[in-house]
Amino acid sequence: MELTVRVPGSCGEVMQGPWGLITCPVDRFSTVTVRPGSGQLCGGGEKACRALHLALAECGRAALPYDFILTSELPQGKGMASSSADICAVLAAVTTACGQPLSLRRIGRLAASIEPTDGVFYPGLAMVDPEKGEIMRTFLPVPAIPIAVFDAGGTVDTVAFHRSQQGRIKTEALFVRQARQRLLCGISAERLGEAASRSALANQAVLLKPAFPSFLRRARQHACVVGVNAAHSGTVAGVFFRPGTARPQQEAVIDDLSRRFPQWTYYDTVCLCSGGIFIESR
Repeated sequence: MELTVRVPGSCGEVMQGPWGLITCPVDRFSTVTVRPGSGQLCGGGEKACRALHLALAECGRAALPYDFILTSELPQGKGMASSSADICAVLAAVTTACGQPLSLRRIGRLAASIEPTDGVFYPGLAMVDPEKGEIMRTFLPVPAIPIAVFDAGGTVDTVAFHRSQQGRIKTEALFVRQARQRLLCGISAERLGEAASRSALANQAVLLKPAFPSFLRRARQHACVVGVNAAHSGTVAGVFFRPGTARPQQEAVIDDLSRRFPQWTYYDTVCLCSGGIFIESR
């Protein structure tokens, strides 16, 4: 048996507030390949190792006659859900290989016991409680929005960051709440861009990103841009293009922003996609 399990990462979040977050899954993945072996986890860090042991405990097993090879297209500490994708891919791979696949609800709870989860394992775009791993709402269908990812530099430790925020009085600004309420009425590229931009601006009071308001204003001067989001506990921001925007138009925007804001480094262009756990066996 060979089993492949993929979970997408993210470009930050569409929105985040005291109520939870709305996921922003993109087409870059953590992948676990399962092959006959001696029960080793190859690749990944301490969080993936914890996921392996939690999954084995769920199955009532000390080990399995398989190796689990973890690879990732996602950078660490940037707010692209690398740890969440690793954790959920391992949880799904181990329990599926054992013949005891877990529900998404159980995966969410186990993932959140390791660290606050980005929720990218839920289908569509999902409103989730990152501390509990519970889903509140799903948004479908997902618009195929190209996203140019820019990085402000450095890294953020997700667990330490969330711990530092505990005890804060968390309120949601009126202009953010209004955008979220419009999004709840139905998603479109324009509503996603507006909601993401407002939430990212509000997050400046929590995790400052260099010249972000100016970066956002300049990006939105381009007709093909519907908004800019941010990693609320990371270093990246994503420029949301209208679906169908041609690559030359995207590159013109990327070049303009890179020239005007040298403190922001262009990283990659990805596409908004459905979250989920994608399993293939052969």
